[in-house]
Amino acid sequence: MTMHLPNYQAISHCPRCAAAALSWPTPKNFTCAKCGFVMFLNIAAAVAVIIECNNRLLFGLRKHDPGKGMLDLPGGFVDPGESGEAAAMREVREETGIELRQISYLFSLPNSYHYRDLVYDTLDLIYCCRLTELPQMQAADDLEQLLWVDRESIAYERIAFTSLRKAVQRYLGVEQP
Repeated sequence: MTMHLPNYQAISHCPRCAAAALSWPTPKNFTCAKCGFVMFLNIAAAVAVIIECNNRLLFGLRKHDPGKGMLDLPGGFVDPGESGEAAAMREVREETGIELRQISYLFSLPNSYHYRDLVYDTLDLIYCCRLTELPQMQAADDLEQLLWVDRESIAYERIAFTSLRKAVQRYLGVEQP
């Protein structure tokens, strides 16, 4: 059974005092009646980078679920204490080996990230980078292969996540259904 994290009321014991005294006053937080502990279940920040060179966009093939074998943009979750820009550049380096010098923020989109039996609500921060020459690169981390795809040949239905599909369409000015 898949559950959305903010509605994950199966948590019954307080993380602070271990009492089975949790209540869920809102879908976004729980409160312990014994010690007063309150925990908010906020969305997670994630990043993705649209890299363009010679009218082609860089995609990776996902190595693992969710979306195994589907197209993905280089990206991932923002680490504690990290800015969106730093996370985007780190994720590109980890997944492709490309050292970006500069990226530009485009926009953000909400997303649902299905992992195992939970659905994590995320806010995807979308960045872009235009390169003048093809870089040396190697698929790593969550990607098993890297592909340069012509702007006109992108199979949008093969992009693993709805938010990234919308991001690429918005970036390219393609009509969204």
